[in-house]
Formats: sequence, structure tokens, C-alpha cells
Amino acid sequence: MKFKGTPGPWSAHDDEESMATSVVMNDFGDILCVVGSYMTSVEEDYSNANLIAAAPDLLEALQEMTAIVKKNSYPQPDKPSSNYARAEWAESIISKALGEE
Repeated sequence: MKFKGTPGPWSAHDDEESMATSVVMNDFGDILCVVGSYMTSVEEDYSNANLIAAAPDLLEALQEMTAIVKKNSYPQPDKPSSNYARAEWAESIISKALGEE
């Protein structure tokens, strides 16, 4: 499971050149995502941009944490809230993020 998109880090910035509130950019200044519309508040747009900008780091952290949990726990079919089951749930979210689902 490897991310095939634009490598991080990403960052959120105010966008003064378009109608959008924020843009998400990589370290080279390439715009990856424009955030904002007349249907959302400026505060909501900034929050969305910050969450999107954190996505590569969140994905990497979740992948590492999931691997550690699965390595140090075991399946418990009778306990759907076990650490192992939660790690499997995290793996399904990782697959969704990577477009594998």
C-alpha cells in the first residue's frame, strides 16, 4: 500500500488570486487543491484546507501505527472492538485513501 499522489509535505495558504478561500500546495509551490465556495464559511474553508494539507502525514502515521498494532496483537473474532479489529478497520480506511477500494 503506497501513496502514488504528490509527495508531502503539503501546506494550506490563503488564496488571494482566485475566488477560493484557500489552496493546498506542495513544497514547490504547486497548487494541489483549491478550497472554498460560496456555500461554506471562511472558517470552514480554512479548516478543510488544513485537514487536506495534513493528509500525507496522517496517512503515513496511520500506516505505521496499524503495522505496530497488528504486529503486537492477535485476532479476536469474538471481540470486534479489539485492537487487532481496529487495526483492520484502519487498513480499510488506508485502502480507501489509496484508491484501492
